[in-house]
Amino acid sequence: MSNKNEANTSEYELNKTKDSFQGNDLPKNSSKKKIKMPPLKTKQTYKKKSGLEYIEKKSQIDKEKKIQMSQTLIYNKNKIRSIEDIERMNKEKKENDNISNNDLDKDSTSLETEKSKNLLDSTSISEKKKEKEKHNSKKKRRKSADEEMISQKNSSYDDIIYEICTSTKGLKNLGNTCFMNTCLQTLIHSEYFIKSLIYKKKLISTRNTPITYYFIKLLELMISQDNDVVSPKDFKEIISEKHHRFRGYSQHDCQEFCRILLEDMNQELNEIKTPEPYKELSTLNKSKMECDKEFDETFKKRENSLIMDCFYSQIINIFKCECGFETYSFQKVLDFPLLLPKKNDSKTTIKDLLDEFFETEEIKFETKCEKCHKKTNHEKKAKFSQPPNILILSLQRIDERRKRKNKCSVEFPDKLSIADYIDDDCGHKNENKYELYGISKHYGDMEFGHYFAYIKLDGKRWYEFNDSKVISNSDEKYSSFISSSAYILFYKKL
Repeated sequence: MSNKNEANTSEYELNKTKDSFQGNDLPKNSSKKKIKMPPLKTKQTYKKKSGLEYIEKKSQIDKEKKIQMSQTLIYNKNKIRSIEDIERMNKEKKENDNISNNDLDKDSTSLETEKSKNLLDSTSISEKKKEKEKHNSKKKRRKSADEEMISQKNSSYDDIIYEICTSTKGLKNLGNTCFMNTCLQTLIHSEYFIKSLIYKKKLISTRNTPITYYFIKLLELMISQDNDVVSPKDFKEIISEKHHRFRGYSQHDCQEFCRILLEDMNQELNEIKTPEPYKELSTLNKSKMECDKEFDETFKKRENSLIMDCFYSQIINIFKCECGFETYSFQKVLDFPLLLPKKNDSKTTIKDLLDEFFETEEIKFETKCEKCHKKTNHEKKAKFSQPPNILILSLQRIDERRKRKNKCSVEFPDKLSIADYIDDDCGHKNENKYELYGISKHYGDMEFGHYFAYIKLDGKRWYEFNDSKVISNSDEKYSSFISSSAYILFYKKL
């Protein structure tokens, strides 16, 4: 009980003195002399003293102990704070170390990654390079294979062309069809034409080209059949469907048939689907070469085919005014009809006939001259501006008005030069050498006659193609020919 009262009294004294001092200040009723903290093992000493003195001492000791405890608490608190700070600092340091280590790890990782990336990049580059080299090698192999295939294809084409152009098979006469057989044989043995046709065979077979298609079928028969004679029945039927004049078995003109056949094939093989409208070209302040090139380019925007390339030539007509001013016009020509002397027993040469065809003539212009603005007489002169690859010369032996045939003898060379008939300013002066390779002949008169072809094969030997009969001539080379039966001459450019 006394212990409980002592405890309450000490608490009371402690609370009472709590407001009377701050920090380490002593209470007012105590002496100014500082009291040293007694040792903790003084409990028995205090118990031996009397009651009031004990209480006072005890309260004083408790106060001092309280102060010491508060100081200890503050110290411990500060200590705790400092520990916390240290721990925090250590933690921060650790974190910083971790961060730096992470950064180092990251840097090292990034370096390793970059190295690996560079390694991968170098590896990928090397792999890409290897793949590219592999692709290029494959491409080269494929290209070489394609080239080899193309060369094989071309060589096979060349073999086919050679086999066709050197074929000695005859064509069956279906009944007065010698005019057609003669024309077909000369075209079949026109190497430049056949080569162009064979190389474009795939294109031709997919288009609406019935006449050309059956002409190619005829070529295939010339090299596929074992027998020496081929029937052109299918070809005759297809061309008779378009041109009714060739129906039946009447005789027709070989020149007319040849011209119609080539014009039809030209239309079928025309590569221009939507031709440009015709426009008149101005020749003012332009050279001949410029005008020639412009006309050719403009014309080929309306018509452009392998027939045009093989057989058509370009002619320049030069109109010269009395004042000396020249204007030009151009035209495409398939064949050249050469007029013969009127006397049957006369003789002439192919050069004389060409001179007459290309001679200067005088005409009167209906329009005024662009320079002198007068209607004057003009000189007209025709020349080749672009010579053809195959030159067709048609000798005009049939006189329709008089109903008779001209049997004039014509001398023509094996090698022909047309240098005198080529315009010097159009850029084709050197393209003037030609070699004879085919002759269409006609024996008889207008009422009754017969056509056959005389053809030089492989540039060496001449053969006579008389429908189904093919006769070989000697190997003798002819520098010129004289004939009263020659009807169409076929020359190839050298």
